[in-house]
Amino acid sequence: MSLKETIQQAIPGWTGRLACHHMTYLGDGHVHRAVPYNPTDSKVIAKKFSLMQAAGIDMVIATWQGPFALSAHLDATLTAMMCAEMGMQFALLLDPWCAKLNSKGESQDFTGNVTAALQYPSSVAMLNGSSYVPEKYILDFGTGANLTTLGKTFPNYKFLGRGTGFSWINIPPATITDSPAKNAWAVADLKTQHANPAMKVASVCYSFDDSGQPLPVGVATQAAFDAAGGKRDPLSSVWGGPARILESFAGQFGEQQLATIPATVPIIAVISIDDYDEQSSGPLEKVLAEEAGENWAD
Repeated sequence: MSLKETIQQAIPGWTGRLACHHMTYLGDGHVHRAVPYNPTDSKVIAKKFSLMQAAGIDMVIATWQGPFALSAHLDATLTAMMCAEMGMQFALLLDPWCAKLNSKGESQDFTGNVTAALQYPSSVAMLNGSSYVPEKYILDFGTGANLTTLGKTFPNYKFLGRGTGFSWINIPPATITDSPAKNAWAVADLKTQHANPAMKVASVCYSFDDSGQPLPVGVATQAAFDAAGGKRDPLSSVWGGPARILESFAGQFGEQQLATIPATVPIIAVISIDDYDEQSSGPLEKVLAEEAGENWAD
């Protein structure tokens, strides 16, 4: 039974599309947790997509940092092209960095930066490509850009806000320390998101663990991290601050989330296929590769 079939079984009557969130920045030279491949290698991309299709995934949502994050933009472009080749759908999720980067470096003109990023020639090619989701959704993870203004600038696209147009698992406050209580809080929060009639992309996250801040604190590159001994702080998040963990409890956490999703929602997205840094849903890609006996070195 594929992942999509198990979700259909958990949500009787659901006949929508199964999506996965994909991280495009794994080849940017920064420190990432045990990424087992070159993410922009054509053979790797083909293997990733074979795993997705085996799981019943219909659509890939790429976390995009804009055209001035060169590696991430290349990854997103190649992903859109592979979706077209494989008969799958594609959509962009605007990472906060998409609103900060422009041709001159970092800037605080969030709406202007996102506008310029989406108007960049190769970005336009992605948005107009045959694989782009027919509803023309663009997901915004919290860029700070004005979505109303963006909607007027790009009238053919529908901008979905986090927590309203698309859902995302949230981490409970630090005052909650008991693992089952953490999960219960996160599921209750997700249930509130999914109750919104405007919800277009519901989500499920089977587990989450961002512990393991690279040492020394502030190390910027994989080479420097390796040279320093490749050590991590298990009590701190990879992004700094306290580590955040939501346990799977042998799949119970995921089942609890699926129970909050109405059968009428058109898209359900797994968070995520390949977020090795935050270990969300395993990540799922690792689980699928193990089940298929795939060797990334081939």
